[in-house]
Amino acid sequence: MAIGVLLDDEQHSFMHDLESFFWVLFWVCIHYDGPGKDIGSTEFECLNYESSGKLAELKKGLISDERAFLKIVEARFMTYHKPLAPYVNRLRKKVFPDGGRWRVPNTKLYLEMTQMREILRAARDDLKELEG
Repeated sequence: MAIGVLLDDEQHSFMHDLESFFWVLFWVCIHYDGPGKDIGSTEFECLNYESSGKLAELKKGLISDERAFLKIVEARFMTYHKPLAPYVNRLRKKVFPDGGRWRVPNTKLYLEMTQMREILRAARDDLKELEG
């Protein structure tokens, strides 16, 4: 869930859906070492059980500082997903401008969505080259 929705201080919008996509991608990269290869519990398992307020604070801490985020990604992304690290970070920058969540509707959001799609396409294309 998006941070603002967890804090129950924002009406749900598609901006929250974009953030939720980011969190699902992050989850997959730290819990699966390839298609269907669940590695089991990780230190992030607590994200499944925390109260909404605590979960929102944990998520804010994960994304607020780029260097700290990249350290987590380097240490915790499964080998299969490590090549996605720079793209996930680029998505983090779009979803969390200035290291924080959106607080008001972003009038440029459709442009952001287009840029997010371009990041995902670049990841797909670059990874195909690596496999090639």
